[in-house]
Amino acid sequence: MFTNVLNRSTVFKSAHPEVVSEFVNKEIGRHTIELKKFEAAQSCLSFAEFSELKVSSLSYGTEVKVRSPELEKSFHLQVIMKGNCRVTFKDAEALLETGDAIMLNPNELIILDYSSDCEKLIINIPESAVQSSLLFYQGCIPKSGIRFKRRPVNLFRFPSLIKLIETVFLEIEDYNSDTFLSFDPYKEIIVRKLLSTFISNIQRDIGDPNANNCMKNITQYIDDNLKTDINVDELAAISKVSVRSIYNMFSDSLSTTPGNYIKNRRLQRVREKLQSGAARNVTEVALDYGFMHLGRLSCNYKELFGELPSETIKKRSAHKT
Repeated sequence: MFTNVLNRSTVFKSAHPEVVSEFVNKEIGRHTIELKKFEAAQSCLSFAEFSELKVSSLSYGTEVKVRSPELEKSFHLQVIMKGNCRVTFKDAEALLETGDAIMLNPNELIILDYSSDCEKLIINIPESAVQSSLLFYQGCIPKSGIRFKRRPVNLFRFPSLIKLIETVFLEIEDYNSDTFLSFDPYKEIIVRKLLSTFISNIQRDIGDPNANNCMKNITQYIDDNLKTDINVDELAAISKVSVRSIYNMFSDSLSTTPGNYIKNRRLQRVREKLQSGAARNVTEVALDYGFMHLGRLSCNYKELFGELPSETIKKRSAHKT
């Protein structure tokens, strides 16, 4: 699986593990390594950046213990291409063998024990990209943040995900790094596929079908009227339920409040306008969606998407050049 990946993106071949570790610390994630055996290990690493994703394949060539204090502002998809790797969390552990994959969350202490023949594929996905995708399709983010379960899956059961990753490899091989910036749709597709493949805290079973239909109508009404001053009394009136029921439905199905949901949907719409170039400037689109305080908008926007509105505009301009 994933043989000969990143052929044209080799950084190290037959290097010392400490040399590879130094590069990983700078580009992939902070960690320390401990060599279990001291023979002349031959470590290899390939690395490329693609649409804000960092894609790497590495092997240390010996048994290694890796301690990672935290993954800063990113999720890691880790796939075992050969050998095995034991992942130890604070209160759990998982053994990954060839074909197994796991999603590692930001800000979680982990220890990874590589077998001597372990070869691993790692894809760094910015936390802001996962949040943005979830916000677009579900309208809110869990208060505790997005968290994937510490449960590995075997990718041989998900051939469509394998094909998607292989397609990314082909794009990396065919285009130079300057071109990668224009492939945001790939990032979006990958994030959506990971959210549907790996179990996380965003997957819920809404038991009452009537409540489910009511929520669909409410969220559709909100999307259709984002430029107006929507309040909870209005939502209760159009759905013919009590205000208290509105709050309960948002809490049960989306783990948020109606007001927070509306604010996030407006922020998402502002982002879409800035990314597409439909808005001439931040002020225009902010006022259009009811954000009267630009400083507060910027703070909320960065908290949700990991960048300021002005940075979104700069990225759009960079893609055009």
